[in-house]
Amino acid sequence: MTQNPSEDIVNDTPDEQRPQDELKAWVELLQQAVAAGATLSQLAMLELRLALADGGRLVALGLVMLPLALLAWLGLSVLIGWCVFQWAASVALGIGAFLAVQLVTLGILGAACARYRKSLSLPATRRHLRQFMESVKPDAQATKS
Repeated sequence: MTQNPSEDIVNDTPDEQRPQDELKAWVELLQQAVAAGATLSQLAMLELRLALADGGRLVALGLVMLPLALLAWLGLSVLIGWCVFQWAASVALGIGAFLAVQLVTLGILGAACARYRKSLSLPATRRHLRQFMESVKPDAQATKS
């Protein structure tokens, strides 16, 4: 040992340096985990706000759709059914056209609801959490070996 402490640091053997490097690695991993957790919680909060806004839009869409769907649906269905009846002179085809228009309209409205409902499942937050968990798994397995 020398009398100057700074020379002792330079003369450290690799065996003495390993615990410090390992400690440094654990501290860096902890810092990364904290940063990832903060980012994930921020993402979750922002996405919850978006989901709540989409939830409100979904409710508003449902309320607007009810009277419009009833009036427009019935009016258009009756018109198309009547035109088919006039063209084919068949009551069954007229009623079939009436029902077909109703089913197509329901399909379109259901697709609109599904689009807004998808954002309520927080897809970006789930994807980010899954990527974080996958990135931590190899590190955990490497430290066990």
